[in-house]
Amino acid sequence: MSLVEQGELTFWNTSRLAKCYGNHIAFIENEVENVRTVSYQELEHLVIEAKQKLSSYHSELNNKLLIMLVANNSIESVVYYLAALQLGQSIWWVEKDSEKERLHSLQTHYGVNLLINNGKIQVLDSTPVALHDDLALLITTSGSTGSPTLVKLSYQNIHSNCVAIGKALTLTASDMTVTTLPLQYSFGLSILNTHLNAGSTIILTDASLMSRDFWSLFKAYPIKCLYGVPYTFEMLLKLSLPRLPFKSLRFMAVAGGKLSADKVTLVNDYCLSKNCEFYVMYGQTEASARMTVLAPEKAKIKPMSIGQPIAGKLWLEDGQGNVIEQTDSKGELCYQGDNVMMGIAQEKADLLLPAHTSVLKTGDVGIVDKEGDYQIVGRLKRMIKVLGHRINLDEIERFFSDKSQSVICTGEDDMIFCYLINSLQNKLQLSKCQQSLNNHLSVHSNYSQWTVIEEIPYLSSGKINYPRLKQLRFESDASQKEQK
Repeated sequence: MSLVEQGELTFWNTSRLAKCYGNHIAFIENEVENVRTVSYQELEHLVIEAKQKLSSYHSELNNKLLIMLVANNSIESVVYYLAALQLGQSIWWVEKDSEKERLHSLQTHYGVNLLINNGKIQVLDSTPVALHDDLALLITTSGSTGSPTLVKLSYQNIHSNCVAIGKALTLTASDMTVTTLPLQYSFGLSILNTHLNAGSTIILTDASLMSRDFWSLFKAYPIKCLYGVPYTFEMLLKLSLPRLPFKSLRFMAVAGGKLSADKVTLVNDYCLSKNCEFYVMYGQTEASARMTVLAPEKAKIKPMSIGQPIAGKLWLEDGQGNVIEQTDSKGELCYQGDNVMMGIAQEKADLLLPAHTSVLKTGDVGIVDKEGDYQIVGRLKRMIKVLGHRINLDEIERFFSDKSQSVICTGEDDMIFCYLINSLQNKLQLSKCQQSLNNHLSVHSNYSQWTVIEEIPYLSSGKINYPRLKQLRFESDASQKEQK
């Protein structure tokens, strides 16, 4: 019997949730001048209705459906997500502001059957798609914004990761949270999954951290859990943590990228002063979201660490695939567990393939200490060669960060592209930054190119938008040529 058929302890079993949590509020949908609440009992009824509607399409198309679900922070979106999981369909969350031409191209490329936007169902293609029975989710990876490459996650993947995260964070029904990340992003979706499984209340809102509407929620509700990517916490620090209306926080948690050690220390110190905890987590979409957690009591002494696996097995390998046993020796971080993806899809035919990935080679370079806590020190794809010498772009960014300069780096062999964030101080220091880099790497200025940008461009997931950085560089080059 499959996990979908038995489904007893899964987060999408709304019948179980209704029995356990009854009239406890599952969702608060917070829009401007409009607040809607749904209990776990009411959620079950809504999901039953959605299943009936989906079943009619399933019967009509006579096949497992490939459903594209627009990632609105709405009760309707969540209801159809849970209904589709219960029916064993395959769901593909997409950004709500997706460019129409690209979205149409993706729909055609994979033969998407239904598009659901806030409960409105549109038939796109009635041709059956050959989908593997275990295929639950398709998620576009953050690095593949220009291509139709998707991560394939099974029901077992998302269920096992949900359970492991819930145990690691000791989530309970009292742990109210609020959406700070989009649902098409694996980290954002895993927050929804884990808090549903715990019977918590989840506030659904599109309000940004920089808005009054967002902070009014913390005044109105006892929000206990706040999640974010590094950019989220950078914004919180700029807003000044002590000034923010946190009155009920039990913990904050960061994942989805590397928060610098100094900022980990600042956030952790604040949490300690408020008798709450700060969890540093690490994960990848290919592992259904989160893989490790640093015990909060270690954050003060190991702010660079990502901790230990919450489930599964983690280890380091050298370039020849040999396991690295020594502590403090660099190697590629490798992971094995029930949450590792089925594989990657680039063509429609890939959607029928069974799981063929047992070990996830993350592409991240790490070290492990004597206590078994891991630290990310770079990324294989963030390595280039300049005059035959390996250069770690992450280390260059840290070099400037230590000098209180905000610099983002990309590159290719024999050329480093540096982006300096525009400010009066930085503009005055541009030539010094260039010279500092040349001295640090012992290379000529011909091997680096600098572009001044107004601000760092980010994706909706909170990660740096590298394609946009490249575009800004091209625009700057063209402007300089025109001036000449």
